[in-house]
Amino acid sequence: MEEFWIYCDVCGEECPHEVLKSRTSSKRGFSFQGVVKCLECDTTRSTEIKEEPPLKLRLRISDDNQTKKDFLSIDKGVVLRVGDTRPHPDGLILITGLEIGNKRPSQAYSQDNPVVWAKKATHAKIRFAIHEGESTISVKQEFEYSEAFKVGMKIRIEGRIARIKAINLFGGKLVKTAHAIEISRVTCTYEKNKKR
Repeated sequence: MEEFWIYCDVCGEECPHEVLKSRTSSKRGFSFQGVVKCLECDTTRSTEIKEEPPLKLRLRISDDNQTKKDFLSIDKGVVLRVGDTRPHPDGLILITGLEIGNKRPSQAYSQDNPVVWAKKATHAKIRFAIHEGESTISVKQEFEYSEAFKVGMKIRIEGRIARIKAINLFGGKLVKTAHAIEISRVTCTYEKNKKR
């Protein structure tokens, strides 16, 4: 038995309806024409349902120094924000930027057709800028996406203990605490005489 949850005029709310007769199409979105029976009040009526096809936005997924071109299927009217996560066939992605023409807004509606810049959200590669005297070392290290970092915290990088001095999010904002997936760069200094 095929069922739909649709609005029933008699019940005054969404209820399960049994499909008695139907004709469907998925050429341009999804359309349904048929006869349905409300399973709450037994009212039989004909109905038509039309859903627009999802939009296909251009997607750029960054992975270290490589960028993969793809598409993001999304419904019309959805607000996309930098910092939000979205489902994707390859796994969860984090939106790191939006591009509409020459502009880089922090949020946009899906129908504005932005180019969506993102990275995979299962793990995060964080770039560390470690100051040691006159020199600065740049190191990348992978963490679970949900691991938390805060200014003043000690962390082991390449076998040495470093103290976090600053945390930069995507978009350049400086913060005191953040999760690995949100972080663009962490500035640190090595602790003296703290070798493994």
